[in-house]
Amino acid sequence: MFAKLGLVKSDPYGALLARTLGVLAALLLWGAVTSGWGSLQNFEARTWGLLVAEGIAASVIGHFAYFKALKAGKVSAVVPVVASYPVLALLLAVLLLGEKVTPGRGIGAALIVLGVFLVQRF
Repeated sequence: MFAKLGLVKSDPYGALLARTLGVLAALLLWGAVTSGWGSLQNFEARTWGLLVAEGIAASVIGHFAYFKALKAGKVSAVVPVVASYPVLALLLAVLLLGEKVTPGRGIGAALIVLGVFLVQRF
């Protein structure tokens, strides 16, 4: 809701940049208060690369697309589509990590897809 209201008088890029700066400020403050920064020095180069790639994929590409969709559409139509990311995560886990789909996970994914369909149609 905050994003939709914030997008009324801003563009998706500016809104995402403002949101990201807010998140950065909160994380820097949290790290200073909890001494959480120390754990960063233990990260291997591969860990850094994977986490930076995830940040680019999720926070830059994903959230930019989300903000563009929110700017153009209704919250009640956009959010359910965004909330269907567990289906994509399940598919990628099977394809890239070799995880098995259990009956419960398969039914859950199908219900998510059905829910998105119902929200979009009605």
